[in-house]
Amino acid sequence: MSTYALRFVGQEGLSNRLSDFDLGQFFQLTAADIEAIGAQFRSDHRAPAALMVLYLRAVGRPLDSSTVLPRNLLRYVGETFRTAAPTIASLRSIYQRSQTLYKHQLWAKTHLGLKDLDEQSEAQLVALLKLQAAEASHADDLATAACHWLYEHRILIPGPRRVQDWARAAFAATEAEILQTVGQAVPAAVLKSCRESAYRQRPDGAATHLEWLKTPSRRHGPTSLAEVLEKIRYLKSLTVHQWPLDSIAIPKQRAYAQQMQARRPAKSKEIKDTTQTIELVCFLRMTLLELTDLAIQQGSRRSQKLFRDAAQKAQTSQGRSESAARQQALKAREVLRDETKTWRVRCLEADQLLSDLLDTPQGSFLSHVRRALAADQQRVKAFLGGLEGLEFGGQADDPGYVQWTAWCDLQGMKATEMPPDFEVPEVGAAWHDLVHDTDPKSGLQAFAACTMMSLRKSLRSGKVWIDHSLSFRQRDQMLISPQEWARERDKYIALLGLPRTADEFIGPALDNLKVGVTAVSEACKKGKIEIGADGMLHLPAVTALPDDGEPRRMRDLIYQLIGDVQFPDILLEMDALCSVSEVLLGHRADTVAQLLALYAALLAHGTDIDAKTAASMIPGVDTAQVSVAMRALETHGRLRRANERVVEFQGRVPLAAHWGSGEKASADMMSLDASRHLWSARVDPRRRTYAAGIYTHLLDRWGIVYDQPIVLNERQAGVAIEGVEQHNRSQDRIRLSLLAVDTHGYTNGAMAVAKLLGFDLCPRLRDLAERKLYLPAGFAVPENIERVTVKRLSRKAIREGWDELLRLIASIRMGKIGADLALRFLSSAAQGDPAYRAAEHLGRLLRSIFLCDYVTIEEFRREIHTLLARGESVHQLQRVVYTGKLPTERGRRRDEMKAISGAHALLTNIVIAWNTTRMNDVVERLRKGGMEIDDAWLRRMGPAHSSHINFRGTFTFGVEKYAQALLRSPPASRRSATA
Repeated sequence: MSTYALRFVGQEGLSNRLSDFDLGQFFQLTAADIEAIGAQFRSDHRAPAALMVLYLRAVGRPLDSSTVLPRNLLRYVGETFRTAAPTIASLRSIYQRSQTLYKHQLWAKTHLGLKDLDEQSEAQLVALLKLQAAEASHADDLATAACHWLYEHRILIPGPRRVQDWARAAFAATEAEILQTVGQAVPAAVLKSCRESAYRQRPDGAATHLEWLKTPSRRHGPTSLAEVLEKIRYLKSLTVHQWPLDSIAIPKQRAYAQQMQARRPAKSKEIKDTTQTIELVCFLRMTLLELTDLAIQQGSRRSQKLFRDAAQKAQTSQGRSESAARQQALKAREVLRDETKTWRVRCLEADQLLSDLLDTPQGSFLSHVRRALAADQQRVKAFLGGLEGLEFGGQADDPGYVQWTAWCDLQGMKATEMPPDFEVPEVGAAWHDLVHDTDPKSGLQAFAACTMMSLRKSLRSGKVWIDHSLSFRQRDQMLISPQEWARERDKYIALLGLPRTADEFIGPALDNLKVGVTAVSEACKKGKIEIGADGMLHLPAVTALPDDGEPRRMRDLIYQLIGDVQFPDILLEMDALCSVSEVLLGHRADTVAQLLALYAALLAHGTDIDAKTAASMIPGVDTAQVSVAMRALETHGRLRRANERVVEFQGRVPLAAHWGSGEKASADMMSLDASRHLWSARVDPRRRTYAAGIYTHLLDRWGIVYDQPIVLNERQAGVAIEGVEQHNRSQDRIRLSLLAVDTHGYTNGAMAVAKLLGFDLCPRLRDLAERKLYLPAGFAVPENIERVTVKRLSRKAIREGWDELLRLIASIRMGKIGADLALRFLSSAAQGDPAYRAAEHLGRLLRSIFLCDYVTIEEFRREIHTLLARGESVHQLQRVVYTGKLPTERGRRRDEMKAISGAHALLTNIVIAWNTTRMNDVVERLRKGGMEIDDAWLRRMGPAHSSHINFRGTFTFGVEKYAQALLRSPPASRRSATA
């Protein structure tokens, strides 16, 4: 069940304010309830019994004589039974008699089909909590999970103390097992040495090793890469890479590592010894894994930088060569025109000049680039030398791995030139002449350059790996193992709902393609589309919908009636409606200061202000409190769950149904201006500034359902698919069946993966060269469209790689690997791999089917463009929320960048949800007043509006208005406050 639908479950009580929306969603009596209550109770007991049913249904705990109830709930019950609204005093009077209270509780429990917790159910719950504790970051998460499990199994939820005892016991038991695992994996002597070394000052005396390890990487460059590699060498000197900690879940290790990361070393020394041991070991282990990934990513970028520099040198050199050749030719012409010399002399001199010109070695531009890269031997050798300590593994027949092994052997021999008796590995035709140059020194330099480029390609394809890594481990470790796949193949295929053989999938797809090709031919005959002289498909612009200005005027009127508002008021109201702070903290805030610090942390992560500025804008909090809250927001999964809760709330507002069914979405990247000193920043090609990317998935109902920080100028198809897969994993949520993306968000392989995962990836193809129909050999094509077809679709390739492709798809579905990592195995670097060829050719088939629909069905094309246009509208709102630049010191750590992305999405979702509720209220009010508002107008306006919201200035939070809904306080104090 969705988190929003469960937001009242397990609560100790309700606030004295309940929104009309919550009242309508969670506290409504059915006709069966009213009939049963009327038949069972006399008139003065019907209202209390009804309240008992409503409370028990929403909360999962029975109502008692001391529970506070909202006034509008009391009024609703009174109106339902046409009596005076019951009061708290009258309820306490009725329930003073314990027999009456127990009778009502028993009847409500029986009516709702609930049961008491028995020993068997308790044992199941305890076992479940023990499993979840293996990945939970806090006991509060387990307590919430326990309440949800009991509610979903229709079991009465016991008191909060008992639930907390279960959660703490499961958390403590797991921690004890982890401590035992650590004790077995890390010998006591090694652990003592690690602890002493971690708290010892570095040789330069600037900081301890622990503080040094916590320092994130700075700007891109050889110095940063060298520092990362030095940290890896230090961790490996502590034997961290040899610790067998695979039995401890990565999320659990990350949670302990984050606690160590957030705490000052002096404070870490003060905590309990066993906890300190676990945190330190997990911190060292996770730091090694993350630094290894970082080293490979920075190394890949460094090799690209060297290649670009070589290309620039080659271009400059080629330009000089062309200029010199022109000068030589001009000299030959002048000689031939010199009439003072005889023809024989002139011809001999011109022949000499032209011979010198023709004797100059010629070649392609890439050959000049390879030659320039080989000449840059000092930087190439320094780069490869830094990677030597990483201990790569690889496939025995992979060129990149074989070349790397050979290069390491040459370094072990301290060779300065290629030894005559050395067996040089195969380097391919492009590098062959350079590597086998007559000058052995030049040959060694060329071999080093070739190794650098081959190693990068092999790492991207997964054919070279490294064990102490998160994202670059061996392929079989990241996917379902071959042994398990052979044993459980049929089960996994049934789970995916896919055919066992490729032909069963290809057959219906080819039938669809035949229909689509015929439709394209007919559209071409009718002049709806045309094939230009360049042999490309040309599409007319989508016909604009008729616009008489009414939708725009109605939108302006709605926002005028909504009026201006302060951003703190929006945060508070949406928190009260969705319990956002409860999700982020794991419980309700204990104090006003804790709640304000959380809001400040959200603003510091999700906008361009820092912790100090946020503290100065919000009276009552200081910078230290904000910094602590910011680190707490980095806890894995909490920002994602908070976003889901707000989106689910927004989707339940009646107005949202006019915008879509919730089955379609768009995905696109927004660039966030950043410092050039951020190592992951790239130059935005449009705006020509350094930026970091945030990739978001936007529902057709306008909610951001997924966000992920990414690097600019890289393919976005993997993260596009991962967002849909994460969204569709919830069983009770409307599944996405279509995702609209731009050209960067798709590849042929990605279209195949998306289809096999159960949804359609629909790109807006701007490049005319991509508007080609790929067809298999022998496919009948109408003559009028033959120029836009390409017979390069191999059914044989799909058949040969089908099984391995299904293994990859099943691994994504089972959560073994994320789609963003899995698609690396299907990138162009993996050419020759059967799974890559199967995905590529299947993607060509699916893209051709999509393209037929895209060019012949204008409404389908309009729908794709509309979804993407909504994404652009939300990007404009996001830029209003985050107006400035990512500070220099921010976003260097992966967890911090995820928190920035998640908080930014959450603030955007909060604005969209608040606007949606206000728009809905205004529309209902206007319609009740007699104004006609066409539903078609509502479909053409959206909630991504911000001009009426003040995002700046001093933020004053009126927490007292929502205190009972947002703060966790003792029941006695709540009763006295209400009484």
